[in-house]
Parts: sequence; C-alpha cells; structure tokens
Amino acid sequence: MNHINRLPLAGLMLLACGGNAWAAAECRLQRGFAGVEGVAALTSGSLWKFDDPAFRNNAIANLYLTSVARCTLGETLSIKGQASGAYTQQARRPGELEDKQRQGVAILNELVASLAVRDNFYLDLGKLRHTSGYLFSRSPLDLLRNFSGGLRTARVYATGDSWRGLYDEGSYGTGGTLYRKEGTYTVAVLPRLKRFPQRSEAASEWDALLRTNGSERYYASYTSTGLNTFNPTVSLLAGQQKTLALGASGNLTDNLILSIEGAVSHGETWRHLDSRYARDMREDLAYREEAYRINGKGIEGELGIGLRYTTAEQTEFGVEYYGQSQGYSRSEWRNNTDTIRFINGGYADRLDPFWLPVVRDSFQQYSRLMAAETTNVSRGGNLFGKHYLTFYTRTNKERVGEIDWSVSSMANLVDYSTVLNVHLRAPMKNNIELYAGAAASFGRRDSEFSIFGEKGNLYAGMRISW
Repeated sequence: MNHINRLPLAGLMLLACGGNAWAAAECRLQRGFAGVEGVAALTSGSLWKFDDPAFRNNAIANLYLTSVARCTLGETLSIKGQASGAYTQQARRPGELEDKQRQGVAILNELVASLAVRDNFYLDLGKLRHTSGYLFSRSPLDLLRNFSGGLRTARVYATGDSWRGLYDEGSYGTGGTLYRKEGTYTVAVLPRLKRFPQRSEAASEWDALLRTNGSERYYASYTSTGLNTFNPTVSLLAGQQKTLALGASGNLTDNLILSIEGAVSHGETWRHLDSRYARDMREDLAYREEAYRINGKGIEGELGIGLRYTTAEQTEFGVEYYGQSQGYSRSEWRNNTDTIRFINGGYADRLDPFWLPVVRDSFQQYSRLMAAETTNVSRGGNLFGKHYLTFYTRTNKERVGEIDWSVSSMANLVDYSTVLNVHLRAPMKNNIELYAGAAASFGRRDSEFSIFGEKGNLYAGMRISW
C-alpha cells in the first residue's frame, strides 16, 4: 500500500534528478491561505434512529491550511504541488453519523511533473487534477471528479460557494496537452491502483487511492479557440465509465453569457438502491450484501443550461437548470425513504417483540451502510433527483474595507427541497480577510436536501492569504 502511494513521487524525483537539476531548481510558494473559523451547527429531526441522535446541535472550531508550490528545473521541467489540511474540534460529543469530536484530515490535492517537449506540447506525470465546465452548479463536462475525502464537520467556509476546492483531489496517472491555433487537445490515462471492497463506509474513511484511483479511466478532450463567439468543448471518458460530453459558452451580448453542457453515458454513473431488493427486504425481510449497484445497461443523459449577467460594477446574476435521466423518480425516491424508515425502527411493526433485540444490531448496521451510500453520492459530486434550478448572485470587490457578498440557492424541482448559501467577506490589510455566512437546507424530512435532518450552519472566521 505504502509503496503504491510513493510511486508517483519517486518517479517525479527521478525525472528531476538528472545532472545538477536540483542545484539549479527555483522553488516558490505560488498561493495559499490559512485560517480559523467557528461554526454553529443546527439540526432537526431525522429519519435515522440510533440509541443516540444521528446528528446534534454543536459548536465547532476549524483550523485549515492549503498551499500551492512550484519548482522549475531548467527550461523544460517543472513540478507543481498542492496540499491541504483541516482540523476540527467540537464542543459536544457528535452524533452517531458525524465525525469524531476531535479529528483532522490531510490531502495531497496535486503533485505533477510537467515536461515541455515543445513550446506547445507538455507531458505530465503524477497526481493530475483536471477540471472542466462552464456552469456554476453541476457541470456535465467535469468527467474526472473524484470522491471528496473532507470531513462532514470540517467544511471550510472561507471559500464560500467553492468550498469543495480545499478537498478536491487529482488522480495518479499520466497525460499530455497540445496547444494549437485551432484549439487545445488534452489526454490522460488514470489507472486503477486499488480495488473497491464491500462499501460500508463514507468516502472520508476510505483509503486515498480508492477515492482517486478506484477505477481505470481514459480521458480525451478538445476545446476550440478559433471561434469568435462560442468556444465548444468535446470530452470523452472510457474505461469503467463511458461518457461523451459536449459543452459551449459564449457571449450573447457584452454582459450576458450563455453556457450549455450535455453528456450521454453507457449506463448509470453512480450507485443506486436496487428498488426490487428494497421492497423484498421490507416485505419478506430478505437480506443481501449489495443493495446498491450501477446499472450498466441503456443510455443515460444529463443537461445543464445557464445564463450569467454581469453589470458594469462587476456584480453577477445567474440562473441555471440541470437535469439527469438517471435521477430517482418520485416512486424510486419514495421506495428509498420507505426503506430508510423501515431499517430505522419500522421493522418493529413486522416482528414479534421477542425477536427485536436479536435483529436490532443488524438493522442498525444496515442503517449505517445506507447512510454511507447516501452521503457518498453527494461526495462524488452527484445529485439524487431529476430536475434542479439554481440562482446565484455575487460581487467581486477586493478593496480594503468593502463588503463582498455571494448568495446561491439550488432547488430540487420534484420534492421542492432547497439549499441556500449566504457568504460575506471583508478584505482587510496585510492579506487578511474576515468572513461570515450561513448554509441552510429546507424541505420535508424525507426530501433530498433534508434527508439527514441537517438544517444548517452559521459561521464566522478569519484567514490570511499569500
């Protein structure tokens, strides 16, 4: 295991150590930030029932750090890396489905050796991170997302709506980029370095290689730069998942931008609850280890459309629609929540009281498995439903003493549950920034954004950037 983790780094060192390369190396920190924040976590009733509450109201302190460094070795070779970390401490004992009272996480986001073969052609080796897409909320073009290894409690709010950036990890592999007059060509090969065992834990508990290289992926992308108004992108992903994605973004007017993205996949791309098995378990108490699976048959599609308007004062207003065919239908989602209720105490109505103490631990274990599978869909950057509408607005002020703000809201158009984020930041002197805000979810207890009963967080913090 440890040998696999060291292979990419060892390869980078071998590439860099020819001659007196290290002696002539120029290294510097490019950017980063560190800070501290306090969070008040507010919860409500949940479908998940254990001896202790699944979630608790709590006060939380987070410490966090992220930094990007780059070394240049000669004229053709460079190494870039990013690492992040967070440590959280909760005032009270957390709930059954939450993190430990004191817990930290360290993540190697990226570590890439880049060789300039020609002025317009680069080869990359190491832990590569590719992001793509034009949309604010959910981007069908972003085919190389990995599971987030961040703690549930230590969500760092300093970056506002882009909070996932602190925990985003690349994947070990190799790739290349070619820049030409008509556009940019990108390829990447990301091998599978570890096989998935039985999935019974949230992705934050997985080995890092499971999150980043749990499947083999072959990626190719082309972005046109030769058109005046729209610059389309086409991307292809092969391997365990097979997806073709198309997207384009461009100005309709000087202030109005239209973005469109779509993708088609061979089969589903994330694990779903087997509806037939779930019904059998509720009706006949049938048990099977793998209640979740990916249906590899048929064609699944997703579509995202967005409009963004920017004023002369650089204030942005945006609206986006996102839809996917593989999202749960109303009946499938009802089947999912009925099963959650059943394993969290509903089985007591079907059994003789004599047997309840005998089966109780088994059902609680299965409840944890369903909770892990549910949270892992979100950790993979996916949504459960079929149709969503997102609104957002934000300012772009960097002057000392001015208040910069952003507000975003995403609604599930089927069950009408909603998430709302409000973020305020005030740049100060010496690269110090103060910030505060709120993140909240609204909806019925059996709706997507309220299924865990987590209603929201209030937060305030300070960070210093470089």
